[in-house]
Amino acid sequence: MGIRNSYENGVFSWVDLMTSEQEAAKQFYAELFGWTFKDKPTDMGGVYSMAYKGDRSVAAISAIPPTMDMPPSWQSYITVKDLDTTVQSCQENGATIEMAPFDVMQAGRMAIIKDPTGAVVSLWQATEHIGAERVNEVNTFCWTELQTRGAERAAEFYKSVFGWELEVDEAPPNYISASVKGHMNCGMFDMAKAPMPDNVPPRWVVYFNVADLDASLAVVNRLGGSVLMDPMDIEPGRFTTILDPQGAVVVLMQVNTPDD
Repeated sequence: MGIRNSYENGVFSWVDLMTSEQEAAKQFYAELFGWTFKDKPTDMGGVYSMAYKGDRSVAAISAIPPTMDMPPSWQSYITVKDLDTTVQSCQENGATIEMAPFDVMQAGRMAIIKDPTGAVVSLWQATEHIGAERVNEVNTFCWTELQTRGAERAAEFYKSVFGWELEVDEAPPNYISASVKGHMNCGMFDMAKAPMPDNVPPRWVVYFNVADLDASLAVVNRLGGSVLMDPMDIEPGRFTTILDPQGAVVVLMQVNTPDD
């Protein structure tokens, strides 16, 4: 089972969706993944809809604040043990601080950075909220992937700040896998070496494990989402990229042997 009670420093631990239509997005993901939701008020107004598989949290959905001009998108969070020190290290290694460290009520502290290649990622120092309490299982997030231009530069940045252990595939597009203490954590690849449109921005993309990819894609199409590419088979499983009905990018993957 992929139950988690804590995370090591440098490990991706949480994902959430900021979207233009919060209630509609909740309905879509509830049907796609079987999630239930509990709405929690935030100290900035609005609600943060925590998603659950069974009785354990797996993700969240919130509305894009009126003051923010951004498209619907999934956000990824890296656990850190000392947020202030990590943010300083990010700056020293070429990142831009998008949001300085701040408290999220009693849940924890967070900051948002933009890495040297332009991809945005959140940092999380937990107190009451450790992150996802289930990962890698069906209907939970199972992977995060940096799609950027200049992946080697990005990899060195994350290695310097978080101590990630890197492994580079010799075959193009030279996919980079990153581990923490021997456990797989995420991947990175260079969009300049892959057939990606020039207008795709640098981004961390979230993967969710599904039991039956074809059945999940039928649900996506029925509920107004769209499939961006034909499913592909790779060693870990079969996957494809979709847009949810509000336009957020997400990857669905039927995992062969999930690493719990």
